[in-house]
Amino acid sequence: MHSNLLKGTGDLLVDVPTMSSTTEVKAVEAGGDVFRVGECTDRRAWDEYVGRDGSGLFHRWNWNDVFAVYRLPVYRLAAYRGDRIVGVLPVVEQRSRLFKHQLVSLPWFDAAGVLADDEPESRALVEAVVQLSEAKSAELVQLRQIEEHGLSPHYRVDKLLMRLGLPADSEELWNGLKAKVRNQVRKGEKSGLDVVCGGEELLAPFYDVYSHNMRDLASPAHSRAFFEALCSAFPSEVQIWNVRLGQETIGAGLTMANGSCLEIPWASSLRKYNHLCVNHAMYWKILEHACQSGFSWFHFGRSSVGSGTYKFKQQWGAEGLPLYWYFLGDAGTVAEEIDDPAERFGLAREIWSHLPVSVSRRLGPWLISKLA
Repeated sequence: MHSNLLKGTGDLLVDVPTMSSTTEVKAVEAGGDVFRVGECTDRRAWDEYVGRDGSGLFHRWNWNDVFAVYRLPVYRLAAYRGDRIVGVLPVVEQRSRLFKHQLVSLPWFDAAGVLADDEPESRALVEAVVQLSEAKSAELVQLRQIEEHGLSPHYRVDKLLMRLGLPADSEELWNGLKAKVRNQVRKGEKSGLDVVCGGEELLAPFYDVYSHNMRDLASPAHSRAFFEALCSAFPSEVQIWNVRLGQETIGAGLTMANGSCLEIPWASSLRKYNHLCVNHAMYWKILEHACQSGFSWFHFGRSSVGSGTYKFKQQWGAEGLPLYWYFLGDAGTVAEEIDDPAERFGLAREIWSHLPVSVSRRLGPWLISKLA
């Protein structure tokens, strides 16, 4: 990799440690302004910075415990003015002979990239992660941002974060839904579906539905240990939702509180019950809860324009916000990665969708630990 990937950084001197064992922080000079960049080892200072506005969920230090399930190293770069943090960038290292050896901020999630007070600190952190990637012999750096930052000329914007502004009153939200959506919610309720919410005690049925659905979608599933670690790391933020038909759980979701926003990174239902409008019944209960709990936004997660998930989220009134995924690395490697990876594994996905669920549960965690 090369460190001169950003325009306008010729006067920017970044000298950071390799992060192998030292925590030394060295000076950065930009336009006469001096600050420092290096690895952060102060968990409290890090979390105070990323949580200043009550959000910053995906930047928080507790994710170290979650990524540790797959033995994935997390490097936490920080920019300092004096002893005060003025910018952060967490990256996870993923090694794979089959896929890329890369540093990602962060794998599996919509956006958790550079977070900084000003442009000089942002540029310094990017230079630092490029140097870190060189020290680690990584092929690629991927920085996922929720807004345009000009971090690289190479980026993807084909994924949209689908988000919905929430009124204070759930009745107002209900009245604003299209008649078709309200009818599908009512159909789920009339079908005898019971939507319950709780904590880790609901994890087992959640995981059964989730892993089965991921197999059907030809995608690898996280391990149950991953979700156990998630519940343990974020007990106040995580809620698990089960949709029951009698004694059977046929739909499930996991939400995470992120400041004024409620996120739903994972939601699934069993295909054979689609005619009961399982997802509509579950999402309405979650949205109703979000309004009653005082959240201002609901994030449905990312989708590609025109996809089935895009249309499902759009019918609730969600708007699409482009996600900026920046790539730093060799031009050929970057060009290959910018192409949708899913399109390169058509046959493999077809085979995966026909695996026994028990097999996909064993293989999925190994595979997903290699994929961003």
